[in-house]
Amino acid sequence: MGDGDDRMPRATMWWGIALLFGGGALIVLAPTIVNVLVTPNTESFAAVYELIVTIVSVLQATIPPLGASLIAAALVMRHLDRRLGRGTRDERPKRWYFPPSAE
Repeated sequence: MGDGDDRMPRATMWWGIALLFGGGALIVLAPTIVNVLVTPNTESFAAVYELIVTIVSVLQATIPPLGASLIAAALVMRHLDRRLGRGTRDERPKRWYFPPSAE
């Protein structure tokens, strides 16, 4: 996606793509997998089933929009890099780097 010094937009883009496709797969496959693995034939299984369905439904509602927003953020970072970095590569400030560790 760039010239090697902008790891943050690239990493953000790949995480967004992974979350978007993972969330889509979760929406399509999760109900079938949950119904195959957990059959609510007793009261305790019914409680576990309801818990799993609740968790999966929350994940289905949050993961795909998070992936799409990360893709949009990566595009905005990339656009800002191009708009603000009109000079040579050595003249530009180092932007979009992961913060250094505390150690």
